Amino acid sequence: MAKDERGSGFMADGYARITNYIGVCLVTAGPGSTNLTTPIANAYKDNSSVLAITGRCERKYIGKNYFQEINMDFLNFYKGYFINNDDINSIVSAFRDCLYNKKPVQINIPSDVYKDKVDENDLYNNNIYYNNDNENGNGIIDIDKINSELSNAKKPLFLIGQGIYGNLSYNEMLKISKILEKLDCPISTTFPSRGVIDENLNNCVGLVGRRGDIKSLLEADKIINFGSSLSYNTYVESVREKLLKKTVNINLKPKSIKELKEFFKDLSIDNKNWFYNKENKFSPNGDYSTKINEIIESIPEDSIIVTDAGKHTVFTCLLKKCVVPRNIISSHSFGSMGFGLPASIGVKFGCIDFNIDRDIILISGDGGFLMNIEELQVVSEHNLKILMIVMKNNKLAEFCKIKNPNFNKLAEAFEIDNCYIEKADEISSTIKEFLKKDKPLLMVIETEDEKLPNPNI
Repeated sequence: MAKDERGSGFMADGYARITNYIGVCLVTAGPGSTNLTTPIANAYKDNSSVLAITGRCERKYIGKNYFQEINMDFLNFYKGYFINNDDINSIVSAFRDCLYNKKPVQINIPSDVYKDKVDENDLYNNNIYYNNDNENGNGIIDIDKINSELSNAKKPLFLIGQGIYGNLSYNEMLKISKILEKLDCPISTTFPSRGVIDENLNNCVGLVGRRGDIKSLLEADKIINFGSSLSYNTYVESVREKLLKKTVNINLKPKSIKELKEFFKDLSIDNKNWFYNKENKFSPNGDYSTKINEIIESIPEDSIIVTDAGKHTVFTCLLKKCVVPRNIISSHSFGSMGFGLPASIGVKFGCIDFNIDRDIILISGDGGFLMNIEELQVVSEHNLKILMIVMKNNKLAEFCKIKNPNFNKLAEAFEIDNCYIEKADEISSTIKEFLKKDKPLLMVIETEDEKLPNPNI
């Protein structure tokens, strides 16, 4: 059980991200529900299937200024359902909306509804999965039009967003790279979709946009967008209109890897791999980035790195080459401090439930780690093998110094193994020992501050 409602929302988000399924959180009325505001907003911005079941006072008191009564529409960022009778269809509809549209959905249930009688057969007679292909929200895919665009292009570029995952299972997500590497055309990705194609492959441009490659976007004469929302992080403002004019959007939400294979099989791509040689875009040149780089080089390459919000996320993004889906999980579009720790817990539970054998590495700043630090109790209670790294530079961003507690003593209070690191050359051996064991570790890394490189704007 999460120790705070905000933590439960971020846990559900992390669970949904790694499993490509639904993460569920259950909270009480009033302040319990208001505490979900940031996690649900985060899930909405990052297209994550979080189902929030919220409480409310009895129906007869709604709208009468009753204790803890508040209008619950503030959580309906995408859609909300108010359950006011024993009709099970609303719950089934909420589940479907959440699963297939990759958005957070609220189910608000007054306390007296739980006392209503429900025919259990209704639960088993309702199929929560869509059977009709058209109900999935797939648009008509005009292969001839796409092939025409490709044939007329001398420098086409595929832009792959996380929408390509559709409703694929985790194991199917791992197979997408094999499909993409066969395309005789350069492939670029957004931040959330990194790892959909191995970034070591010759036809992989890698991340594009604000913290990635801009040159390939500008050089391409046609961009085929598959699954990206084309946010300002991907199409930065200074060149946004120019890029939009040469972009063709593919409207497909694959439900199986077979469907995805058939789509790419029908594309006519021949000798379109015009991509220039990749350059080493960023190298560590300060204490902070050097220690982040040491962490990355010391963990298995398929590890799931969960980051909080801050410069550690930027350095991780710049230094890590992603080779499998969800190599990095972050608050990509909302930048929520406090996301990292509870999200890593949700990721770990998702890995346990879906038999995903990958190491979980949390990299957090000291400020963000403090914001949901109570969730260390969940890590301790369940002995979750998560490497929790706190980059301790005693600052919030570039402008605000903070005084930190003794993180190692806090870890001891939660009965979690911990260590304190001052030098970069101490990191590798410590991680090596962690990987041998089957329990959590809190690693506090003292680090000097370092200015971030300028983004592409």
